[in-house]
Amino acid sequence: MSAATDPVELSALDLLAAYRARTLSPVEVVDALLERIAALDDGLGAFTTLCAERARDEARASERAWASGAEQGPLAGVPFAVKDLFDTADLRTTYGSPMFAANVPRTDAAAVRQVRKAGGVLLGKTQTHEFAWGISSVNELMGTSRNPWSPERVSGGSSGGSAVALAAGLVPLAIGSDTGGSIRVPSAFCGTTGHKPTYGRVSTDGVWPLAPSLDHPGPMARTPADAALLQAALDDRVYATAVGPSAARLEGVRVGVSRDLHLVPLAADVQAALDDCVRLAGELGAQVMEVPFARAHLIHPTFVAVQGAEALETHRRAHLYPARAAEYGADVRGRLERAADLKPSDYLAATADRERLRSAAAALFERVDLLLTPVAARSPLAIGEESVLHAGAELDLRRLVMPYTVLQDLLGLPACTVRAGFDELGIPVGVQFTAPPWGDARTLGAAQALFDATPELQARRPPLEGED
Repeated sequence: MSAATDPVELSALDLLAAYRARTLSPVEVVDALLERIAALDDGLGAFTTLCAERARDEARASERAWASGAEQGPLAGVPFAVKDLFDTADLRTTYGSPMFAANVPRTDAAAVRQVRKAGGVLLGKTQTHEFAWGISSVNELMGTSRNPWSPERVSGGSSGGSAVALAAGLVPLAIGSDTGGSIRVPSAFCGTTGHKPTYGRVSTDGVWPLAPSLDHPGPMARTPADAALLQAALDDRVYATAVGPSAARLEGVRVGVSRDLHLVPLAADVQAALDDCVRLAGELGAQVMEVPFARAHLIHPTFVAVQGAEALETHRRAHLYPARAAEYGADVRGRLERAADLKPSDYLAATADRERLRSAAAALFERVDLLLTPVAARSPLAIGEESVLHAGAELDLRRLVMPYTVLQDLLGLPACTVRAGFDELGIPVGVQFTAPPWGDARTLGAAQALFDATPELQARRPPLEGED
């Protein structure tokens, strides 16, 4: 099979074109991906549970429909994976915790139901940090996903398994969720695309809540165009509008960069990748300008208070904490213990600061159409490495990442990542475009414009051990 028709090399849009041309069938694609998962996933940890036979049955049904010309959904026969935070009917859903190791929901989460209704074929569930409360996807109790570019390093979290599966060619589409960067961080570290939609655009029904006012289900893919395709299927029907980079361009777009938001200094290789993107955006016709962001110092402490209070309430209402505290992993248990020290006045103060930040963002977006920022200050840490010396300070991964990712969750802003370069270790560096609420198509289009303008950069694939 040539690279041009090898399913593991094809985007979702390419697969649909191949189905229409009858050069590939959904059965061939599902079989090829399941074979690849069997060969490679033991060393990657992307999947927690597969539904191989059901996927083959659905692929055969889609193959018959394509052959007969029957009307199908926009994702007909395209395989996808789902973060193990989303309920899936008759398929184990653990939320990344041994407390739910035997949990088999009766129904699909709304987002999963939407994609299956569109014709997507579910291959299985992907690894996540315990209860999605972590930025590394290191899960000592239920299994850790590994960065395919450098397997001794973290994949990013908490949608780590989804990003790993995409980067390794195990699946063309995946669903993740983002509360503090959990779609965008693993997408950046693994060199894929992740889109955090506008808050409320995708239903959270059937998704284990981390912090309800911050949680965003969203699409993950290898290209912005594929992410847009999946986003259209995920959209809550109440809000559905055309989303996609059909006008993948930056010409005439006002793009802001803000040193005020560089709350942690960037490593030299990350700064170089960002500088390249800023320069390229200008070459593509964008009007790039420096913009201020008032009260940027409030971003991280506001997020910590809001997320901590809401997550603690989630676990108390589920009767898990403190009753079953000993069954948590050490990191999540520690976050719950720290959250228990928060007072109601802390949450109220953070709520007021959140509105101050909303005003600052509104003022910024009066001047620009998009904001271009990094996703992380430096390369992913090694698995088991708690902190690293960075810019003269000892910082853990959360402090290296979250100052760049939590603003979008606090304010419900759409943001899309795209590969921007590689660090000195050969690991991808990602940047993100952020827009005002409901500007999803704008972020996806800008990301696709950068993607299209850097074909050699985007063509690089991780060197996978065990790959033929």
